[in-house]
Amino acid sequence: MRKFNIRKVLDGLTASSSSASQQQQQQQHPPGNREPEIQETLQSEHFQLCKTVRHGFPYQPSALAFDPVQKILAVGTQTGALRLFGRPGVECYCQHDSGAAVIQLQFLINEGALVSALADDTLHLWNLRQKRPAILHSLKFCRERVTFCHLPFQSKWLYVGTERGNIHIVNVESFTLSGYVIMWNKAIELSSKSHPGPVVHISDNPMDEGKLLIGFESGTVVLWDLKSKKADYRYTYDEAIHSVAWHHEGKQFICSHSDGTLTIWNVRSPAKPVQTITPHGKQLKDGKKPEPCKPILKVEFKTTRSGLC
Repeated sequence: MRKFNIRKVLDGLTASSSSASQQQQQQQHPPGNREPEIQETLQSEHFQLCKTVRHGFPYQPSALAFDPVQKILAVGTQTGALRLFGRPGVECYCQHDSGAAVIQLQFLINEGALVSALADDTLHLWNLRQKRPAILHSLKFCRERVTFCHLPFQSKWLYVGTERGNIHIVNVESFTLSGYVIMWNKAIELSSKSHPGPVVHISDNPMDEGKLLIGFESGTVVLWDLKSKKADYRYTYDEAIHSVAWHHEGKQFICSHSDGTLTIWNVRSPAKPVQTITPHGKQLKDGKKPEPCKPILKVEFKTTRSGLC
């Protein structure tokens, strides 16, 4: 009986398959008709990277403002950038040419305008009522450093506090100085023998826009009458001020100090605060003053059913 060799059968199948494949390739690509080589013409200079979108919270934020009517949030950064956020998916990016840090932002509420104060002592008025926000006016302070700004609701007067302790008043419509200046020595008079330090707070009384509360870094607070151009009351505390806020009735205000204390004052009782508390300090026995702790950098005076918050 003849033996069956499976290896020879497999070798024959392989040779037959290879021959058929070569014939098929020759039919598709006859000799002399080779595919042309593709010449690469793209060069590195044909490509350029560019920003198409910014995502996430701005880097190194340094100032914040909110328009409660138009629901617009403005964020300034240490590199002079300005980001505007509206409803979800709506935002805009702007940049101050100087690149100086944004130290404060103030909306002209429901007017489509914004004031930015920079670390180079320049104020800018932005027009937001157009597709691309742009600067309408700029004002440069050459002899004094800007430390704080306040723009009352629906007011055309912008109050600008300086490192020297003075307050200048700017007409927002023309963006020029009005000539009305509250000098530091006139504000404190005999309440202190030394310079009160930079202006760290300015706000108008919620019930009387003609009364201006001025906070100096040293701890002195002055209630200034804009019409009579003199101080009504002066309040003194021995710790530096970080923040000041009015009670909504305009009869009291609260200050946060460098030692972690909060002082609450009655407007008509400048001799001493009606209450002094240290929320994060260790309370000592025998009525001693609590140990100093980290300052509260920002305070707001709000009332709830359970009391102050």
